[in-house]
Amino acid sequence: MIFGITGNIEKENLHSVIEDIGNFLLKKKIGFFIDSKLFRTNSKSKFKKFSASVNSILRKKDIILLSLGGDGTFLRSARLVGSRNIPILGVNLGNLGFLAEVRTNEITHFINDILKGNYRVTERVILEAQINRKKIFGLNDIVIDKADSIRMINIDAFYNDEKIFKVIADGIIISTPTGSTGYSLSSGGPVISPQSSVFSVTPICPHSLNIRPIIIPDDGHITIRTLGSSIARVTADGQTYISGKSPLEVRLKKADYTVKLVKRTGKTYFDTLKKKLLWSEDKRR
Repeated sequence: MIFGITGNIEKENLHSVIEDIGNFLLKKKIGFFIDSKLFRTNSKSKFKKFSASVNSILRKKDIILLSLGGDGTFLRSARLVGSRNIPILGVNLGNLGFLAEVRTNEITHFINDILKGNYRVTERVILEAQINRKKIFGLNDIVIDKADSIRMINIDAFYNDEKIFKVIADGIIISTPTGSTGYSLSSGGPVISPQSSVFSVTPICPHSLNIRPIIIPDDGHITIRTLGSSIARVTADGQTYISGKSPLEVRLKKADYTVKLVKRTGKTYFDTLKKKLLWSEDKRR
């Protein structure tokens, strides 16, 4: 087993965390490579000799990728890994870090657990969107909204070619269970356990009182059609997007690969909800 390390260079404590991890792995005589982009702000680091491009790191065998940062960094790492079947361990250098499994002061202890085989790997579904023969992929969600106007957008939504609803709104969010605690939740969508084989469809600020989020099976396909002549934007995980002039058709389905997350044993999704979102905590006390 070897480790690859990537992360967010804007995090102030990034290089001190790299030092801790690097020293620990050297002591354990475990191979590792560090994303060369991380040395842009620390070119004199003693660990620069272990640097390599992300693409070359991801071609290594038996690798676990450490993603140092927040949820945005983790989503970027998932996009880089794609269908390569490489497990990702999120290390929280930010605030919420919902996708991160460990904090900085826990990382070397958990790496030691990994070396002992004391960990588990879970799989998360990926959402695929096709627009005009182009494809983008989201671990969290795909959002269709207006790109160049403050006006609302007209949307028709279909599941397996049957119309779900027609809505005038700021946009629409198609979320995976992983992304259900993100943008979708902020827009009134439900929290969905990662083991659920479903997607949620959540309108953003709909101009109607009788349109609400809906949960649908993930083994079918979703079609979103934007009407009128405005420019529509299709965004994956808030990071990559495609724009096009309406009428525009977006076809969505479950991708043919999953992303693997490294997790601690004995810790559940509901433990994470309670810890990160203060789930069910009674603030009246």
